[in-house]
Amino acid sequence: MKTLKFLAIFCLSALAFVGCETSNGDNNGENGATSLLLVASKSTIYDNGEDIVTFSLYYDGMTLTEGYEIYVGDTLLEGNTFTSTTQGTFEAQAMYGTVLSNTISINVIATPPPAPAAPEDTNPEKTNFKRRVFLTQFTGTGCGYCPLMVNALHSVSTGVLQDKIVIAAAHIGYYASGDPALLLESQTLDDAMGILGVPQIVADFDKSTKCPERMNVTYDVFVSNIVNSSLNRVAVKGGIAVNSEYHAEEGYIVLNATVKAKETTEFRIGAWLLEDGISAKQEVYENPYSTSGELIQPLPGVDFNKHNNCIRIADSKLTTLDFSGFSLGTIEAGKTASREFAFKLKTNGNGSQTTWNHDNLRVIVFITTKEGDNWYVNNVVKCPKHGSVDFEYEN
Repeated sequence: MKTLKFLAIFCLSALAFVGCETSNGDNNGENGATSLLLVASKSTIYDNGEDIVTFSLYYDGMTLTEGYEIYVGDTLLEGNTFTSTTQGTFEAQAMYGTVLSNTISINVIATPPPAPAAPEDTNPEKTNFKRRVFLTQFTGTGCGYCPLMVNALHSVSTGVLQDKIVIAAAHIGYYASGDPALLLESQTLDDAMGILGVPQIVADFDKSTKCPERMNVTYDVFVSNIVNSSLNRVAVKGGIAVNSEYHAEEGYIVLNATVKAKETTEFRIGAWLLEDGISAKQEVYENPYSTSGELIQPLPGVDFNKHNNCIRIADSKLTTLDFSGFSLGTIEAGKTASREFAFKLKTNGNGSQTTWNHDNLRVIVFITTKEGDNWYVNNVVKCPKHGSVDFEYEN
């Protein structure tokens, strides 16, 4: 902020914040200091001048409705909303009296191409959908025991349960220094799943399915057990059909996903972008299940240094600790509801933190339903970056 008004009160505001700044730059009112918290409804908007970010402001935990000023760059907003027709990163900050808020970055990106039409339901009378379990794998190239889980997932995904699972791999930061498959928001995803270490796996977002600290069975047995347990946990409540389109010039994958209800209930939906075949040297430790002291060995068909199912974008986050997806409301049995998604891609390259190999990108779409007080994945499908997936029915 470079306005004269901000410069004139900077010293007073700075004094109010000394010694009270948290790790993310927010002032939480510790040590008796006042706190002004600026919150944005979203951190990324499109450059069409219509996509809106709405700001909320809290002073010592109380919502402010007047008497404050919000600046984006050097521009004072009229009200508490911001739109743009210019791409770039903009810094937003608020002022209430002489107190300055935290700073928020708002990214303005190119408006995506229009999504394809919603998939057509060619069997409107059917609702006997196939059910799949969504396995979220937490890993990293610096985790020497993670190859055990890679072997286990390969074993299960090529065995009798291969048509019952969909896998997504989150390469998390504290085991992924220099990892080209690193998920940029991995910390929020592993916090949401209650992950404290790797290798780890969560089925259908059910945190109770995580591996215990000390395994008395091999990982492939454990994975098979949690898949079967998840299949028996709840009956399928809906199916998913997807139309997707890849736009190379604009650097987008856009899709239209339709959910069809088997029973009347409330649904949420999410879509994640995955990349396969990312090359990176994997740390490998001695096999704890072996008495010979040899390193963990890859199963036939497994290359520990080729990383698949890597999450690039997890578009289902409601809050920092909730990735259960976006509400579709209540869908009546036999009826449908649709939602569009758009993934802004990084430059086409060799599969790194800064470039993605567009040839190896694909999409998964899942639905969650409420079980007790929690939202768990009820079904999930895979879709190519440019193609379609029809509703999948049991024979």
